Amino acid sequence: MIEKRGIGVFPGVVTGHAAVFRHTILDNVEHALTENPEIELSIFENAVKSVLAEIHKIKPHSKEESDMLGIYEAMLSDPDYLALIQDNIKDRRYTASWAVEAATEKYVSALIALGDSYFAERITDIRDAEVRLLSAIAGISSDVIVDKPSVIVADYLTPSELMQMDRSNVLGLMLDTGGLTSHVAILAHSEEIPAILGLGDISSIVEDDAVVAMDGKEGLVIIDPDEKTIRSFRARKGIATRTEKELREGATLPAETLDGHRIHLMCNIEGLEGLDGALSSGAEGIGLFRTEFLALQNFGDEENKARIYEEVARRMGDSGPVTFRTYDLGGDKMADGMTAEENPILGWRAVRFCMERKDIFRKQLISILRASAVSPSVRLMFPMISGSEELLEVLAFLDEVKAECRADGIPFDENMKIGTMIETPSAAITTDILADYVDFMSIGTNDLIQYTIAVDRGNERIAHLYRPLHPAVLRLMKYVVDEAKKKGVTVSICGEMAGNAEYAPLLVGLGFDELSMTAHSVLEVRKRIRTLNAESCVDFADNVLSLRDATSIERALKDYNGKA
Repeated sequence: MIEKRGIGVFPGVVTGHAAVFRHTILDNVEHALTENPEIELSIFENAVKSVLAEIHKIKPHSKEESDMLGIYEAMLSDPDYLALIQDNIKDRRYTASWAVEAATEKYVSALIALGDSYFAERITDIRDAEVRLLSAIAGISSDVIVDKPSVIVADYLTPSELMQMDRSNVLGLMLDTGGLTSHVAILAHSEEIPAILGLGDISSIVEDDAVVAMDGKEGLVIIDPDEKTIRSFRARKGIATRTEKELREGATLPAETLDGHRIHLMCNIEGLEGLDGALSSGAEGIGLFRTEFLALQNFGDEENKARIYEEVARRMGDSGPVTFRTYDLGGDKMADGMTAEENPILGWRAVRFCMERKDIFRKQLISILRASAVSPSVRLMFPMISGSEELLEVLAFLDEVKAECRADGIPFDENMKIGTMIETPSAAITTDILADYVDFMSIGTNDLIQYTIAVDRGNERIAHLYRPLHPAVLRLMKYVVDEAKKKGVTVSICGEMAGNAEYAPLLVGLGFDELSMTAHSVLEVRKRIRTLNAESCVDFADNVLSLRDATSIERALKDYNGKA
């Protein structure tokens, strides 16, 4: 019996037989030259046609899957990628398979050089195209057949492989690689498949048809469990099932503490596909609509994005605010025309990019302004503001765009609320100044943490230093809340801290009245909030702010949650 832990990306307790898949084709590419580049070129072009035909046969189950298939089709039609492969064949006289591998490795190396977790996870998408091309060149099927109920164990799994499976037979996923924002994780959420990623070597130590047990919430895997462990996991499953039912039943209840303090819970989404989950979870609005993900899928089609913004506003109606964050491109999310930088996280990103590319920014602002005419719930928020001068420059440009809309007869809400993200220490420390110019603020804890303690959250070597409960981070958060409230400005959190139910007592105690997270996290956080006493949370937070180090704070929070 072997125990392993990874990243739990969707909860669920499962015991079953493993279906093991390992991708070995990449190791089998022969680095050989050809005397007939024309033949190899023909083989490659036929492979591209074959793979595109396979993709067109896949019937997506959801909007997420449809969008992903569109991304893969775009990748296999990318003129730069195809040209690089063709040049490898024609000029360097590589065989078709070696040409594909060499071109892919160049792309992958460029993403790795960015040193960011988001792009590291996009590598799987490129590998998907590569595996399918190499399989087609070799005449090998790239399908993953699951003909009986199984827990899928693999070195990695591409979204298209998962999409082609009979998912009624997929009990759960255990992968060597992947993280919370990978496409497979997104699909696992969409399909509600228990999944644990980042297990390292799980595919090499589990034998096909071996019995495995997994707890997706805890990220726990047991290989070849004994009878006692199997009984334990069955008990876990019963508890998890009852808990999920209770969470769903509680979706109509307010997130209110025992002493009557109301916390507003909202959702973070990237597109229309997130709305159903937000509404079914009882979320009181969209605290963060990440517009850059629509841009990455189709950078130039602004009219289509405008229609999506309007549809989101229309469907949310009066359920709560819909907060559109302007493009947070650059850094870890590169669009067409953007080039890699030596230090992208501190580079040309978000409003810095938008204010230099006003042609792009203007179109997006018009689209969001149009959506505000559909519903007065629409709000506009700017990311990565570093101080008042930057904010005022952006607000002046917004006024300019509004004037253009008036002149062109484009309707919009003249009273649309404007907000700013607080993601940098400079913004946090000048909250009292920034609050004079906005209606609301939202703390992006992911960036605020890494900028405050100088730790790249995507760098595995220093991941242990990424501490959300570092005293400096908590003191900044408390300062932001206090200064904003003095000016009558509301403050929310839209980073990962908001969606962790264990942090709820501390966040309530620090004074946050709005939290934004994933739909499933709304259910869990609501349940936790309804067990809390707000006054007790305030006392607890005051005590935490007096502690000297993250370890002491982590221990105090664990003790508080244990007593509750």
